[in-house]
Amino acid sequence: MRRVFLVSLSVLLVVSCMTSLVRAMGQESFGNQPLNALNYKDWPGIMSVINHESRVYHVWVNGNEYAYYRGDIDALNDVLQKFAATNQQQHEVVLRPGPASTKSFRQTKTIPFHWDLHLVGGIARVIAKKDQGEKIWNPYPMLSIYIDETIPLDQLKIPAGVTLLELTDLEKRFSGGLTSSDITVRGWDAGLLARLNPYSSSNMNAIAKLLDDNEVWVRLNAAGALAVFGKKATPLLPDLKSRLDTDDAALKKRLAETIKIIETAPDKSKAEKQHQETLKQISQFLKTRER
Repeated sequence: MRRVFLVSLSVLLVVSCMTSLVRAMGQESFGNQPLNALNYKDWPGIMSVINHESRVYHVWVNGNEYAYYRGDIDALNDVLQKFAATNQQQHEVVLRPGPASTKSFRQTKTIPFHWDLHLVGGIARVIAKKDQGEKIWNPYPMLSIYIDETIPLDQLKIPAGVTLLELTDLEKRFSGGLTSSDITVRGWDAGLLARLNPYSSSNMNAIAKLLDDNEVWVRLNAAGALAVFGKKATPLLPDLKSRLDTDDAALKKRLAETIKIIETAPDKSKAEKQHQETLKQISQFLKTRER
């Protein structure tokens, strides 16, 4: 287990656009070395999922925690059974388009994965209790599965007691955070919503409205979040450039950085098309299950 000190709130919530500075502690580990059960008393039964042999990476920052897994459909179905057996009030599983990967703390390693487990504790849990916070930071463990050729939908074995969600379900929840009365929730949610689906024009436009927020910290986060959309954010360039006439040096710098990223972003239309096709497949899969 590697323990490092982090000085950016962006890592606290796994978002790169944050600008408020705090001193945060984080841990990461590679592989599937068992984690200590004493740290997971709040989630009875979760250790069989946390320490599953398919785990390839684990990251914890001030209570915001992710475990990442890579494996075949049999390994995933085993995890689903163990997840459903945990003693929790709800067992939500999100089906999302793949492929998926994450970065290590220092951005030196790229870790491909097929599903992840998200837990919210510590400081992150306190933040979740703010207005609209629980829509973004679920108090219960949440499993996300990234659908691609390795994880075929028709071979998923969904246990009883599991609630299946699709990406639009999370987008609706996260969108609520943009109108929170709490400045921190609004600011963080901008980056989280952007990364949830970087191909969504509606999410992008909702985040762009925060450029007029009363709090400059929220405007900073909104400006940074828009960079996630890359070339898709080209229609926003005139508005972003008009905002460069500001006395706030930090905001001016962030706007300029975002403008540059958008203007030089690669064309991801092929990836977006595959993303949309997978979304349709997931939606159809859920409708078929309902029938």
